[in-house]
Amino acid sequence: MLDYDLHIHTEYCGHAGGMTIPAICHQADYLGLSAIAITDHIFKPSDWAFVEKIRAEVKACNTHCKVYVGAEVDVDAMHTDGRLVTDDLDGLDIVIAGYHYVPTVGNYPRSIEENPLEAEEFMKVWTSSLLGVVSNPNIHTLAHPGRLLAASVDLDVYFDDAMAVFEQAAKLSTENHVAWELNELSGYRLSHYWQEHWWQISQIALDAGVKLVYGSDAHQPEAIGMHNFVDLVREKLTKHSLARPEELVEK
Repeated sequence: MLDYDLHIHTEYCGHAGGMTIPAICHQADYLGLSAIAITDHIFKPSDWAFVEKIRAEVKACNTHCKVYVGAEVDVDAMHTDGRLVTDDLDGLDIVIAGYHYVPTVGNYPRSIEENPLEAEEFMKVWTSSLLGVVSNPNIHTLAHPGRLLAASVDLDVYFDDAMAVFEQAAKLSTENHVAWELNELSGYRLSHYWQEHWWQISQIALDAGVKLVYGSDAHQPEAIGMHNFVDLVREKLTKHSLARPEELVEK
């Protein structure tokens, strides 16, 4: 069992019913977790108000585990340089950079058919954006690496090209101390074949000296601490490949 979870959402995001702060803390203690990170979405600068509410509610909870209050800050969908939707990151224990839109377009495709960009154009803007994200030393973690890629292009055609991009991104991540996430929710967005091969992305990170951290991306209390897909990935990696939470926040 993994004893921490560094990617948890709350009801404030609007699509995580039942994820009150007391419910999250209770579940973390029930599971015996040593640390969690509550990292709700910042899609726009005004979402900072939710962070302050979360921090106040965490203080009111008598939880046994360490609770980091951070945010999953979105990559700005209208640019290709990897900038975030806000540069105001002071006060966040953990900053996760998350992709939820195709760069320059602004939608999140649920299938390749919903991606309005031609595949070659998508690869260009995705590459530019990803390399920009991992060049930002203010970011602690790259959320769910490759998930947007998997939703937008045919992996059978573009996976090798993507791996070459990930090699560049891994080098920049090491230089800027940006960890990569083993994300449980990503597994449910992949076919069985790609679930079995997704470990290759994490291996590229490890080979370059990038830290790997675990996050469930939980949107329901019962999903906190789940790591079925993550275990499938970890089976292919060297033992003890995951970093500890304190390594991330003390960078």
